[in-house]
Amino acid sequence: MKKQSYLACFLAILVLGSGCASDTNPGGMTEREGGALLGGGLGAGLGAIIGNQTGHAGAGTAIGAGAGLLAGALIGESQRRQKENTKEAIRKEMMQQQYQPQYAPQPYGAPQQQPAYSQPLQPTQEMNTVYNPRTGQTFPSRYKYDPNTGEELTPIR
Repeated sequence: MKKQSYLACFLAILVLGSGCASDTNPGGMTEREGGALLGGGLGAGLGAIIGNQTGHAGAGTAIGAGAGLLAGALIGESQRRQKENTKEAIRKEMMQQQYQPQYAPQPYGAPQQQPAYSQPLQPTQEMNTVYNPRTGQTFPSRYKYDPNTGEELTPIR
């Protein structure tokens, strides 16, 4: 008899959990629903344990399930709100970066403004004139030894 009740509870949980997906929420349960389900289950279990110790397991289960359901739903809702606030902050930051003044859209036919640079751009890359014959990596002439392996470098001919 006990095996049948466990099986019936397990099947009921499966049916309830699978019915949470819809067209508006294809991923399944929301944070609030998931928190309520988890809180209700944990509260019912804890209430049953405490109720069994006092001799009223059924009442303890009912009270624990209700309290856990409420607490889980509140925690799930706060998680949902935090996620929405984070998404909004990221969206605002991306919009701010995308529409900085120098990249703002200009009216059609307006003259294009070029940013003024304080100094002309100069190439900063040195020519690699020495190499490590074992690894084949090249380095600027100021290197005498390979910084990765410590081997002596050979001039390129």
